[in-house]
Amino acid sequence: MTRVSAGDPGLSRGVLSGESAPPAAASTRRVRLGEPLAALAALVAMGLAVGAAALATWLLAAVLAAEQATFAWAWSRALRASPGTIPLVAAWAVLADVVLLVSDRHAYGSVAGVIGAAVAVVVLYQLALRRAFTLRAPVSPRAGGEADPAGRPDSTAAPDPTTRVSAELATALSGIILSALFAGYLALRAGHGAHHPADLLVIAGLLGAGSAVVTARLLGWAGLAAVPADLLGVVVGVAAGAVFGALGPDDLTLNAALATAASGAAVAALADLVLTRARAAGSPAAGSPTAGGTPGGGAGAAEPVRDAAADRSAAEVLLAAILPLACAAPLVYLVGRHLPG
Repeated sequence: MTRVSAGDPGLSRGVLSGESAPPAAASTRRVRLGEPLAALAALVAMGLAVGAAALATWLLAAVLAAEQATFAWAWSRALRASPGTIPLVAAWAVLADVVLLVSDRHAYGSVAGVIGAAVAVVVLYQLALRRAFTLRAPVSPRAGGEADPAGRPDSTAAPDPTTRVSAELATALSGIILSALFAGYLALRAGHGAHHPADLLVIAGLLGAGSAVVTARLLGWAGLAAVPADLLGVVVGVAAGAVFGALGPDDLTLNAALATAASGAAVAALADLVLTRARAAGSPAAGSPTAGGTPGGGAGAAEPVRDAAADRSAAEVLLAAILPLACAAPLVYLVGRHLPG
């Protein structure tokens, strides 16, 4: 039984693939093993950001820049973008942080100008990429997945350059926007408009978002369905904020800690649910071919397949840890900045 997959927008492989479908049990095992890894990665990402927020704004900026670069790699690998998309996404995300920090009011809105400039750069990059794809395209590829002389489906025909460039453009623009969301924590930490200690508000928001993701992933590993797991994750995230507020650090009230943690937990759990549903919907295809490789490919063909599968598995784990934190940043900023005193 063979599996026909769509063209890979980031690789020069063909539109049709004759790879053998992986066993469902192996795919399930990989999914289950990814849950505790995602929980651990989320705990580390949250812990580093919380520690940095407690110490200094510049240290928080450094930690967020590292997480933005990690997100750029994971996002590009998960969507099979070209290697040039990774530094493109990371560079513009870090530039957004720098612009926010050097602005007078450290306003979140200053990031919009950076994203607008990034759109123009990404479009120019994709035009150059399309020209490169067109020049590399074979002169007379076999059409319609015609079998080669050995009877195998065509796996060397290059995908349409327009399709590849469209996928690359979507990946780059969405990656820049999502990674720039992290600047919300910086805007709250460095700003002067909050009625409560800014560093403690950032910590409360991160605790709520991180605790929700860690709890949901561990409950999913235990076999709980996605929706109740994420709902319980929100409860744990709010509880973490309540405990933090009850400790009474400086002038942070219990209500402020609860509200900020709840906003972070709600958005992070929603993002985690979307990631979980997306992975479940694509789980048969996500279980990439194993040692068998493509039919007739031999051991040499199996190695790149295994490497690509390992990269995508690592990308999924990192996205599960970092993307919910990024998505929670705007609401944490909004709630923290406008909470009454």
